[in-house]
Amino acid sequence: MILYLICDKSGSMSEGGKHLIPRVVARATEQYIRLGYGCADLKLVAWGNEARVVEWIPDKEFPPEMLVCENAANSQALTTLLGEQPDGKVLLVTDGFWSQNDAKVLKRWKEKLQQDTLRIIKVGADANPQLKGKDVFSAEDLFAALDGWVEGGAR
Repeated sequence: MILYLICDKSGSMSEGGKHLIPRVVARATEQYIRLGYGCADLKLVAWGNEARVVEWIPDKEFPPEMLVCENAANSQALTTLLGEQPDGKVLLVTDGFWSQNDAKVLKRWKEKLQQDTLRIIKVGADANPQLKGKDVFSAEDLFAALDGWVEGGAR
């Protein structure tokens, strides 16, 4: 199974140290899988004005370019990259501050996904309060989000 780890690199993520949290989430997720608690091939995705898969060898350092946050997150770019039915699961790390139009694009995309494809990890004390639901977790609850969702590991 592929696990797309989408890291929001929009300008709002540069505030209050939020740009460092996706690194922690990525490293913790990589370790969770490497230690056998789940089974997945990680694909790191940078999401800002564009969305693209970033080359990352999970046991190497997190790519420095992922720590640069600017501009706005373009939801159309993300949904185009992943398609209507991604070939894996999607873990979106974000503070949830998008334009109204981008929020609508993401909502329509999410409604078309197969159940339990997407988990959102909200970051920062100022994360958008509109981010809520059974598929939304705080960064502190990452392992709860992964447990039983990324299958195939030792229990």
